[in-house]
Amino acid sequence: MRDYFKSDQYNPLANSIAQQLFEQILLGELKPNEKIVETTYAEKFNLSRSPVREAFYLLGTEGIIDRIPRKGAYVREYSEIEIQDLLDVRNQMEYMAAEKIENPSSNEKLLEKMKTITEQMAVCKDIIEYTHLNFAFHSILIEFSGSTIIRDVYDKISLRLMRIQAIHFELSESLAKSISEHQELYEALKVGDMELFKQLLRAHTGGVIINLRKYKSGAFI
Repeated sequence: MRDYFKSDQYNPLANSIAQQLFEQILLGELKPNEKIVETTYAEKFNLSRSPVREAFYLLGTEGIIDRIPRKGAYVREYSEIEIQDLLDVRNQMEYMAAEKIENPSSNEKLLEKMKTITEQMAVCKDIIEYTHLNFAFHSILIEFSGSTIIRDVYDKISLRLMRIQAIHFELSESLAKSISEHQELYEALKVGDMELFKQLLRAHTGGVIINLRKYKSGAFI
């Protein structure tokens, strides 16, 4: 299981429960607006309700579930506007990162990591694994900038981005298009053509938004 929650502020049991719930949400086992009940998971994990409640709180702070007083907790469903805003923030963060990159070829280690990820993406058949690879690719772009501020802001929306990206990749045509676009982004960065890289980056995010609008309208169902 991947380590989505690394905070030392929370009980390790709460972190573990939050991770398992997030995996279920990414996999589509827990659907948007589905109610999740503390007692159900306390019984499932043979635990008291306290670490489960803490896990729900943690997921709530990450924007993954909504905790509604006197009603309970529900898997959050993002509106089209929220999706647009999340992707706009991601795009701005990545564009700012790209603006700070002057000589990408000088960072051979990060270029090699990005190359390896694009190769793994090209043969990946699992949607959730591809979602992780996609996020890793974009995280490397943030690393290239060397900005801890951009990294901190980006990290705050990372799990929400992974959720909407998992939806986007449900269609095989989205996956094939994504593989091609990430290869193009890597090639532009490798040769240091930052203007082309920024153009490709904006087009890439625009395609995600179009697909997610279709999903919200029911065109994918």
